[in-house]
Amino acid sequence: MENNPQTKSRYINQSIKKAFSVIDLFHSEQPKLSTTEIARRLDLSPGSIYPILYTLNQKGYLQKDGNKKYTLGLKFLEKSNVILENLDLRTTASPYLKKLADLLNGNAHLALLHSREVLYLEREEGSPGVTIKEIVGHRVPAYCTALGKILLTGLDDSELRGYFDEVELEKKGPNTITSRKELKDELSQIKQKGYSVDNEEFHNNLLAVAAPIKNYKNEVVAAISVSFPKTKHPKLDLERPVQEVKKVAEKVSRDLGASN
Repeated sequence: MENNPQTKSRYINQSIKKAFSVIDLFHSEQPKLSTTEIARRLDLSPGSIYPILYTLNQKGYLQKDGNKKYTLGLKFLEKSNVILENLDLRTTASPYLKKLADLLNGNAHLALLHSREVLYLEREEGSPGVTIKEIVGHRVPAYCTALGKILLTGLDDSELRGYFDEVELEKKGPNTITSRKELKDELSQIKQKGYSVDNEEFHNNLLAVAAPIKNYKNEVVAAISVSFPKTKHPKLDLERPVQEVKKVAEKVSRDLGASN
């Protein structure tokens, strides 16, 4: 009886559910919303949504700017740090990232797949200015980034179909792949090679290489990448970055119990 979804649904607090629906509206491409915009997206009246917005604002989970638009509040940063500090993955990978960044004079990143996007967990700078400085906690599309493409290879056929059904392949950089067939073909090749490359697919002048991190079940749970500005490395030979990134990813994977 307790496992019946209909029985469990009566335990859902509707006000809390609405509050989480409000929070879920905010993302990297939609960081600011007015009361009217929030109400319209949730198909509610501004008056009915205002008490929730007021409460979230008072508790620090939303903040309002001078134009009366809401953004996510600093309370989320505070809570995210608690989560990040307790992630074995982040703790295990951090020392390797620093060595990788220094060795290749690039920016090394650790990320996982979250809600169809790449969520950055850590970054070590070896070449400042390549990517967003405040990148921890930032989310970017998976289909046009080296990290994202390697993470997508960890999805099974059903999950990958679901991803393509929900995500529109929009052009982000000069070389973004916007054809589903081409992207599926590339993912198959990436899975065989064990690494992925982003050659100005997400940003102009950005080149990145990524490799997968696996757990004790040999499942892809995260990825490591290193990125370079192409103007500083116009003739960059990818052989060494690929070898070093794969090597680091394999070391982190072994520390997490993978058998590779």
